[in-house]
Amino acid sequence: APTGAGKTIVMTALFEDILFGSSDLEAQPDAVILWLSDMPELNEQTRLKIESKSDRIRVRQLVTVDSTFDAEQLAGGAIYFMNTQKLGTDKLLTRKGDQRQHTIWETFTNTALALPDRFYVVIDEAHRGMRVGKAAERALTIMQRFLLGSDEDGLCRMPLVLGLSATPQRFEN
Repeated sequence: APTGAGKTIVMTALFEDILFGSSDLEAQPDAVILWLSDMPELNEQTRLKIESKSDRIRVRQLVTVDSTFDAEQLAGGAIYFMNTQKLGTDKLLTRKGDQRQHTIWETFTNTALALPDRFYVVIDEAHRGMRVGKAAERALTIMQRFLLGSDEDGLCRMPLVLGLSATPQRFEN
């Protein structure tokens, strides 16, 4: 859908249906939603929009992942916001040490393995970072690692990925 068409509003309604159920969908109160974008400002804008538009999702369910985050897996019933700048090889989240027991890659893999039918990865502006050909096979971009997995990082392929984009053809390809 084009910019300003209400993609975040539609996703908020979907998240409510996933977490709380609807006439068409059984509630998954332990579901985990990971919202990925390449800009922290987009994540904050999205988090605030979900907070203001939903009367069922609580503020405590909206979690921004920062450099101090450390967990074996993501807790159910929450929507996590993450930007790709925090996922570079030189970033704290991607390595153990300094009081960190788990890399963020391990956290994502553990969550995907524990909840394969209830761990939703949402890639905002999904057309960005998509490459084709040999580059796609090696998962060179951070976003592609979620689609293809990355043995080097210890990240499995994510079982449920939703791509949001004003220009979806590049993501779909």
